[in-house]
Amino acid sequence: QVFDTMRSRRSNLKNEEETVEMEPIMISESEDEMEIDASDLELNRISEKYRKRVERRSKVVRVLTAAATFIILLSLFSLTYNYFPDRAKDGNTFIPSVPSHPAFGITRSKYLSTYNATMYVFKHQKTQAEFMAFVPADEKQDKVFGISFRTKPTSNTGVAHILEHSVLAGSKKYPAKDPFVILLKGSLHTFLNAMTYNDRTVYPVASRNKKDFFNLMSVYLDAVFAPRCITQEGEWILRQEGWRYDVNDDNNLEIKGVVYSEMKGVFSNPISLMSRNVDKFLFPDNTYYFDSGGEPDAIPNLTQAEFVDFYKRHYHPTNSQSFVSGTVEDVIEAMELLDEYMKEYEYSPELKENSEIRFQKKKYAHHLYQSLPYAVQKLDESQGQHMLTITWLLNDSHLHQMQMLAWYALDYLLVGTSSSPLMKRLFESGLGSSVIGNGLNAGLMQNTFAIGMKGILASNITQVEDLILQILRDIERDGFSDDEITAAINSLEFQLREVQSGSNPAGIDIFLSTLTTWNYDRLPEEAIVFDESLASLQSIVGKQGSNFFTRMIKTYLLNNNHRVHMELHPSETLAAEMIEKETNKVKMFQNSLKQDELKKIKDTAQELKDIQNKDDPIEVIESIPSLALTDIDRLIVEYDTNVIENAYGTSTILTKNIVSGSSGIVYLDVGIDISSLGFNNVEVLPFLVAMMTENDTAKRTRKEINNFIGINTGGIGIELKLIALQDPNQVDHIATANKNLRTLLFFRGKCTAQNVGKTLELIKDMAQKSLPVTQEKAIQILEAQIASFESRITSNGHSFSVMRMHARYNAMSFIDEKLRGISQLQALKKMLARAQNSWETFETRIKTVIESFSHMASAETIINLTGDFDTLESIENNIQTFIVSLDLGSNRPPLPDFSKSDHPWIVKAGQNMAKYSPVQNEGIPVSSRVSYIGKGGRIFDEGEKISGGSCVPLQFLRKGYLWDTVRAKNGAYGVMSSLDSTDGFLYMVSYRDPQLIKTVAAYEAAAQYLQSQIQLKALTKNAIKLSIIGCIADLDGSTLPPREVGWLAFLRYMSGSSKLRRQRWRDDILAADESNFEIFAKQLNKWNSNSTLAVIAPMASIEEAPYGQNGLPFNIIQL
Repeated sequence: QVFDTMRSRRSNLKNEEETVEMEPIMISESEDEMEIDASDLELNRISEKYRKRVERRSKVVRVLTAAATFIILLSLFSLTYNYFPDRAKDGNTFIPSVPSHPAFGITRSKYLSTYNATMYVFKHQKTQAEFMAFVPADEKQDKVFGISFRTKPTSNTGVAHILEHSVLAGSKKYPAKDPFVILLKGSLHTFLNAMTYNDRTVYPVASRNKKDFFNLMSVYLDAVFAPRCITQEGEWILRQEGWRYDVNDDNNLEIKGVVYSEMKGVFSNPISLMSRNVDKFLFPDNTYYFDSGGEPDAIPNLTQAEFVDFYKRHYHPTNSQSFVSGTVEDVIEAMELLDEYMKEYEYSPELKENSEIRFQKKKYAHHLYQSLPYAVQKLDESQGQHMLTITWLLNDSHLHQMQMLAWYALDYLLVGTSSSPLMKRLFESGLGSSVIGNGLNAGLMQNTFAIGMKGILASNITQVEDLILQILRDIERDGFSDDEITAAINSLEFQLREVQSGSNPAGIDIFLSTLTTWNYDRLPEEAIVFDESLASLQSIVGKQGSNFFTRMIKTYLLNNNHRVHMELHPSETLAAEMIEKETNKVKMFQNSLKQDELKKIKDTAQELKDIQNKDDPIEVIESIPSLALTDIDRLIVEYDTNVIENAYGTSTILTKNIVSGSSGIVYLDVGIDISSLGFNNVEVLPFLVAMMTENDTAKRTRKEINNFIGINTGGIGIELKLIALQDPNQVDHIATANKNLRTLLFFRGKCTAQNVGKTLELIKDMAQKSLPVTQEKAIQILEAQIASFESRITSNGHSFSVMRMHARYNAMSFIDEKLRGISQLQALKKMLARAQNSWETFETRIKTVIESFSHMASAETIINLTGDFDTLESIENNIQTFIVSLDLGSNRPPLPDFSKSDHPWIVKAGQNMAKYSPVQNEGIPVSSRVSYIGKGGRIFDEGEKISGGSCVPLQFLRKGYLWDTVRAKNGAYGVMSSLDSTDGFLYMVSYRDPQLIKTVAAYEAAAQYLQSQIQLKALTKNAIKLSIIGCIADLDGSTLPPREVGWLAFLRYMSGSSKLRRQRWRDDILAADESNFEIFAKQLNKWNSNSTLAVIAPMASIEEAPYGQNGLPFNIIQL
């Protein structure tokens, strides 16, 4: 979102998992670079039959409405000329024709120069449903559709969230059990998901392919307007997606359900637990009091009648906002499709009025203090295990756009960088291990500001409370410097003008941003058009300076008693108590039942299993629209990069990537080889990266560095990269040991052309002149990193499970896990002990790591540039000046050719693997109510060819068998599987999973399932085709933002990946047939016996699982 994504672009200190803020509950998520199958939701397109019917009808419509359309166009020409005066004068500016449809009336339109696009807002004549069309000049952008309903929960049963899942489980036109999983196999979607926010439910989709796009839109519209889940025939869907009583192996009842499992995981995370409970006290009188995702204890109270009633009160065109981004032709076709559904409804003003979100008034004369327990494995008060945040309700009426921009600027001033006073003083207080809350939470009708700490001793809770308020009083008194204010405003403007910076298609971010105002009956463009408001803010701040912001602090924070002080205190018995409470509750219920009542519940559970086990009829599956293989581009998407070796007569390599749509921004990636660093110090690198967001240089203090970055750049990040090197002459993918790699430390910045010289000068200063932090600061950074890891392992355990497994089979993966996985957490704890008890020794290690790159030798430095042609041309002199200034490195040994020789870290890693990552099953106990269950190993041995066709049967399993078994039947929130094409490693892993033993059994039965499908002739040509298309969708992805185009092209060059090799992989996928399934089934059998487990779960679950050596329990890895 235009404003909300600003949070993720801040200092590395501001970890997202530490942020108490509004997040949508999605049917699938991407976490830690591992997707939890956004494919969970994917769809398809309009059938040929439908398209022909549209075409026939369109002919009639064109004849009947020609005159009316002509008059409308004449009127709109006049409107366009007057409304877009700049466009009328500029012959080079994009001026599209105006989309029109007889069922929709246009209310306004506007050219948006920031996006080089035109926005049109319409109303559906019959239902008054609002529709926004976004027509960019760049027709290559992903086509985007989204529909949102304002959903107003009145309980904690999670009905809005469960509906989000359930409407996607079959509909009137597409009555399959799960059309989205079927379509997911045959869709080229670039975004497909659904999200439940506190007060809205959103269904967005995107694709590059037009036919695909309208298929997806068709299925989405049928899902939301004609879902099967609200019919008597579809009552089983609530039991599958929401909650149900099931019968376990002991013939006793237990509660299952996808959302039920998901929310047990959510509430196992203490940060999430805190934020959700804060809302209850901050919003006692409006809908934000209730948890739209659902509380695990309340979800089983939801009945089918309440479920249906909620749908009928909210899922109506009058209560919706729809959005399309594409060409004018796309918009007109989308209007036709929307009208097909909306014309069946009548205007319902009372329905929209009843869904209106009312403001929570600020009413507390004194702040509230609340304390809740959270689960820990072991009490250790000497380490500090308490948490505390103070959260303010900022507004009880609408804030206009200039006020919101002011709040984003103030948020940056208070907590946006490591030197921001509120962040800095809390972090350096020593009263806690890390800062949480992290400031402004925007995106709903009412905004909040939260700040606090975790890792607090019980005796220091009051001190933390007092310190937060005292810091704010001091800031209100002393104000901000001119440089700090300039940095805040410039940073804000840069981020607003960088149109696409994330991984989502641009239209998705625009749609989600508009809903931050549109959902509350305000203009959608208020959230994306900011020029006038930004100019007003700059003018006011220019006149009033610091006083403008200090008055905000006084008004919104210091003089505002409508705030909640929330403490979480540790309990080592809570997790067991919660499990016992759930077990006893179900047991009491079961004991209260008569025999016929119990039999009815068991029969209902069996009925669901029968439905889940029964395949949809072939005619139902084939009725779901899908692409043909002829609809797919047979060529891989390529991005050119210009490689200049020995740039400007030096030994430096320079790469240039010319892109469009970069808004005059230059993206700079400066990489320095760090292979000279001794392997024993490799584990220190993550600490060093964090430290370099906190430290001084010989020339600048940290405050000066942060102000410089804010004033002159859009940010500078530091990133460690391991790049596996491929043989550029090898066309096939051959499983290797990944012994050839490059290891580089990157400084990645972005700025306008006029600031390139300054940005490069600062990067050079940071690389060459970095100073170690003090002992006190080092301890604080280490404690914050440890707290962050512990939080992420509980909430994103799937990624840690996969890293742990992969490290057993591959030296490069062993190094990666050492840097990013559980081994890094263990190393951080040892480093913390050394920093506390042997500072001089640890400081020496820091200096040694800095020395590995501070030389910045020409031959060991590589520079990657991305921008439009004119911008890159204009910075030529700056780049030359920087490159020729680098040290020629005459006193350093020549850099080896790592494509032909083993990397020095690999040798040491191989020696350490057997000791630290033995090939054995591991259990990692955590305080959680759900598990993350992984099984992984080599499916291809070293030297074997890995065909792209292997992806196809894996896709078939992933989107079929694994989804049906692990998610639908066993109740996990998600399940994933992926094949590493460099070394032949395959994993399967579940997410927020209540069924450890059953999930492992499902993994082990995958090969048998695949073989049975082949033997029973159940593997149809259509099933293979759909799996092929799903693989191509994963391969192509969405239209990348400018920065990612340049980065991908650069990484392809660095790795030695050839265009011919990439094309061979794609060709293998497109040529896949039943023989690939037969080969993969055999490989999977071998994988079964060679693979091992990594399970992150409650200790009780781990102890019950017989997966250790010789039937003994797991090898336990304590965190």
